[in-house]
Amino acid sequence: MFLSGTCYDDFLSFLCGINGSSPIVLNYTGKSCGIYNINASDLNLPSITIAKLNQSRTVQRVVTNIAGNETYNVGWSAPYGVSVLVSPTRFFIAGGQKQDLTVQFNATMNSSFASFGRIGLFGNQGHIVNIPLSVILKISSSITNN
Repeated sequence: MFLSGTCYDDFLSFLCGINGSSPIVLNYTGKSCGIYNINASDLNLPSITIAKLNQSRTVQRVVTNIAGNETYNVGWSAPYGVSVLVSPTRFFIAGGQKQDLTVQFNATMNSSFASFGRIGLFGNQGHIVNIPLSVILKISSSITNN
């Protein structure tokens, strides 16, 4: 099992979303940026990094089974100051098939230091996939009145 690769168009959209990059992208690729852009955390990479978690964020990942049929249980440890919810928490995936994972991050406290966690996919045939998590700035919605 592995995370399906990010395609060329996704990387191009990501590069186009960087401020002032349109002329550089056009110069090196010959393609115009237009209005499309993608956030770095939305690239289908084998890790998830959120530089600024403003209350909550949902991220998608797609995994592909490169082995035989298998059932996976999903577990995770959340970065400090963040709650994480992954769905589905259990799935069957046939060889060669893809599975979407939805990962919801919620800031539980304000913090400006990096914290780390992971998502683990544990197959009943013994395969294990780890997806590292990192969140840097966390902005919680909870406000206390004194």
